[in-house]
Amino acid sequence: MLARFGGVRPLDAPDGFSGRLRAYQRDGLGWMEFLRTFGFGGCLADDMGLGKTVQVLALLEHRRQLRQAAAISSNGKGAANHDGSGNGNGDGNRSARAHDAPAGPSLVVVPRSLVFNWKQEAARFTPTLKVLDHTSAARQKDPKHFQDYDVVLTTYGTLRRDAGYFKDVTFDYAILDEAQAIKNAASESAKASRLLKAEHRLALSGTPVQNHLGELWSLFEFLNPGMMGAASAFKEIGIGSVDSDPQARTVLAKALRPFILRRTKEQVAPELPDKTEQTLY
Repeated sequence: MLARFGGVRPLDAPDGFSGRLRAYQRDGLGWMEFLRTFGFGGCLADDMGLGKTVQVLALLEHRRQLRQAAAISSNGKGAANHDGSGNGNGDGNRSARAHDAPAGPSLVVVPRSLVFNWKQEAARFTPTLKVLDHTSAARQKDPKHFQDYDVVLTTYGTLRRDAGYFKDVTFDYAILDEAQAIKNAASESAKASRLLKAEHRLALSGTPVQNHLGELWSLFEFLNPGMMGAASAFKEIGIGSVDSDPQARTVLAKALRPFILRRTKEQVAPELPDKTEQTLY
């Protein structure tokens, strides 16, 4: 049965989440659920410091719980059939949960400098989430062990080097942090990301466009393959240049609005202090 759109509703963090989401973060979680329900990928483009990682961790904890519940339900169904007491009662609910539950782990791709931050945030907010650090030189090259984890954390460099077998794994979510790393569609990182197989896709970036709107083609070719047509057609209408046509920009903005969620600090958290910058040598 097709899902009907009734608006994007805020969602609470799952019970296993150790923390409290702000109102705009609950809105973000609801937006990600809207994308999942209708089979779209999207870019969470919140301003720096608004907790993009925390929102995604709440989502991943929810997916972990669904996967766990489906496994328990499957085992319980088998036991019921074995003793003759389960003749199909409740199988419809089990099937619905099993269909919605992730079949495998999620993949999170981050810059090398953010690996520690993701591990630290996961340990703090989602301590029951099993995270595999797939970044070291001693990493196991056989992806079969991915199934033992809820999240596989890797870097763009490792994704490029291991693209040959990453492409053979179907992940629940494929998530790119600092997704401007694939802004150049011809780069090895962008090509490797497009090889990934996943049921759902997300990108995180406070700056999804750095130079010109043409960079959005690469991002959305990962998020929703084929949605924006061929790269050549994208350039032909002038969007791939710095001085693109204002009318084309307006049309593009309307088309992409459901798939990009952007909140600034001034809009949702004016009480937070201004960003401080420090140069370390």
